Amino acid sequence: MDDPATAERLAAIRDYRLIQPTGDAAQDDLVRLAAQICAAPVALVTVIEADWQWFSARVGTDAPGTSLDDAICVHALHADDMLVVPDLSLDPRTRDSGIVTAGPMVRFYAGVPLRLNGVAIGTLCVLDIAPRPEGLNDLQREMMRSLARQVVTTLEMRRLLAERDATLARITAAETALSGNEQRWQGLFENLGDGFALGEALRGKDGRVVDWQFFDANPAWYALWGIDRATMLAKTGRVLDLAAPARWADDLHGLLRDGTPVGFVHHIPALRRWFRGHCFRIDDERFGAILQDITDERSAEGRQSALIQLGDVLRDCHDAAAVAQVASTLVGETLDVAGAGFGRIDATTTQIEIEPDWTRIGGPMLAGRRTLADFGALHGAIERGEAVVVRDVQTDSRTLGRADALLAMPIGAFVIVPVRRDGRTVSAFLVHDPAPRRWRPEEIVFLRKVADRVEVGMAQVESEARQSILIQELAHRLKNTLSMVQAIASQTLRGAVDREPLAAFERRLQALGVAHDVLVDRNWVGADMRATIGQVLAVFGCDDRIALSGPDVALGARAALSLALILHELGTNAVKYGALSNGTGQVSVDWSVTDGVLRFNWCESGGPPVWAPSRRGFGSKLLRLGLTGNGDSETCFDPAGVAVTMRAALPDLTAS
Repeated sequence: MDDPATAERLAAIRDYRLIQPTGDAAQDDLVRLAAQICAAPVALVTVIEADWQWFSARVGTDAPGTSLDDAICVHALHADDMLVVPDLSLDPRTRDSGIVTAGPMVRFYAGVPLRLNGVAIGTLCVLDIAPRPEGLNDLQREMMRSLARQVVTTLEMRRLLAERDATLARITAAETALSGNEQRWQGLFENLGDGFALGEALRGKDGRVVDWQFFDANPAWYALWGIDRATMLAKTGRVLDLAAPARWADDLHGLLRDGTPVGFVHHIPALRRWFRGHCFRIDDERFGAILQDITDERSAEGRQSALIQLGDVLRDCHDAAAVAQVASTLVGETLDVAGAGFGRIDATTTQIEIEPDWTRIGGPMLAGRRTLADFGALHGAIERGEAVVVRDVQTDSRTLGRADALLAMPIGAFVIVPVRRDGRTVSAFLVHDPAPRRWRPEEIVFLRKVADRVEVGMAQVESEARQSILIQELAHRLKNTLSMVQAIASQTLRGAVDREPLAAFERRLQALGVAHDVLVDRNWVGADMRATIGQVLAVFGCDDRIALSGPDVALGARAALSLALILHELGTNAVKYGALSNGTGQVSVDWSVTDGVLRFNWCESGGPPVWAPSRRGFGSKLLRLGLTGNGDSETCFDPAGVAVTMRAALPDLTAS
């Protein structure tokens, strides 16, 4: 159920009353046609629930359904058009299914997803016990698509008929309780909880429906629309609802012509309400409409989705302004307000520094430092961490003294939700609208959750910033320590006749310093292999004669330091004795990853003839140990040039 796609599918199944399998003669006819057209022994209409796939219609099997482990149709849900598997025993998605390995031992499958309002809830499919390498021909594919559309139509009809029957049942109950024709209609209208209206089509010269007029409605209808009877009778449907889609006239034309009920979900921005409606034909020109307010349902879904999205985004935000901007945008769009913003509150609880906020076009920008007193007498509530909910700045006692200034911004209603940490208020989330607004309790709870999440996100960003500063400081001190070690060594060995060991020691310290610089750039969580190689070899000044080739590989701190010392030894030897000691030699450095093992190659060419050294020192020991100290290293002193190969498992390279 954590999968949003699964939750959406189950919601659609509930909405269309498909929880329990019911017989449907129309669907039975459709699966028989599918089996005949595709010459298949089995054809099914499937509905896929959380842990079970049941058959709404079937031919060629008596089974009522299957567990999801054996359901081939789950793989067809995400297909854009149709899923065809010529041989199920060869496909890795299906070869272990119970109906493939045992039982009917099905081999061929073709299924078309059934989508209700864009959500796939099951399939129309055909199966065969013999593989079909050729799949389906073009005619069979097209007919399967057509039959799937007809199945969807039967599901739509099932829902509409169920809702019609429920409404008629309520009408019958109301009629039974009253006597007399006039009283029955009056009681019907007054007792229906849903909005119910009667309308008539308005046609153009060509006979097509261009608009409609309502001529009667129940009290619930007027309450949903916020209008009275006189207003309804004086205006056509399009004038009453400026947000009505143009296609509604065509839908009404088809409804009156064919009698097929029409369902819809509609948002009216002027009312800030969402509705689910159904229309049905009464006669050639008149229709009935049932309207349900689903604003709370849609709003709850939107708020939950926004919280999930906010959590996903905050994990990837590493900048305070970005955190505030993302949260403000999500809140503003979810609550349909004029503006939203997050800000830090100072220690005196008198000032708020609002990060870049979100506003609708033309709305006031509040970003920057603001005095909380500009919003009214709110200090005490904010200091205690209480949400400040102002429905109308002109009537709320806390904002009366600032009403004119707030309206000039324009802010007619607002909410401030403080966040407390370590015993004091440290930040707050602010949303506002230009006109008075009745803020709902669930909106305040949503703002509280967002504010808490944003505060945690901000704290994480601040922690990362402090950690970065600390790492930089440690790096600075480490470089000073390396310089001090180098100076002590120079002073201690100042009188030594042979300066070469001291020079080698200093160069190794320099290589360690370069590796530390690379690690610091990554906050000491590792280093990029290419960057490490490039920076260590750059000190030799032969970039035009050194070729690097290999994929991106992340190294842990230990592997990065080891690689830096190895490259320093190889580079030093190449400059002193090998390919980089003349003007024509070349060095090739390449690496690759196969089956979780990295292979590193150093190859010199074009330099003086090479021979194996007579003695082995510290550098030779480093090369023998390899990248991770596992000893998987080979050095070849070919006369044409030194070649070194090292191998290491990726987990060992990435260990910190």
